[in-house]
Amino acid sequence: MTDTLLIIDSLLKYISLIFLIYCSINFCYKLILKKQYSINDFRISLITLIFVFFKFSASLLWIFSDLIFEEKNLVTFFIVLLGFYLHNKVVESRKKFFRLFIFYSISIYFLMMT
Repeated sequence: MTDTLLIIDSLLKYISLIFLIYCSINFCYKLILKKQYSINDFRISLITLIFVFFKFSASLLWIFSDLIFEEKNLVTFFIVLLGFYLHNKVVESRKKFFRLFIFYSISIYFLMMT
């Protein structure tokens, strides 16, 4: 059980990391070139939020299997959630990309620490 949980947790970590890196590079690129925010950008950021949530949920299962729960996963999830929430409050595309880029880049740092 614990071996399977560790495999799933590490797999979700790498998937979340790949999505976060892709989003950060994509949002930085669109921020610099002053592109318009589209529905595809929203979908990509939402899928990234979902995978980070899955990573956080998998780390919560560690509590029940007597493994150590890492608070860094909780911090990473809340940083991505805060960035997603704040970008929904803004109308201007440049500010949306900036907020997503900053918060997703910070969450990469916290996810790499785990």
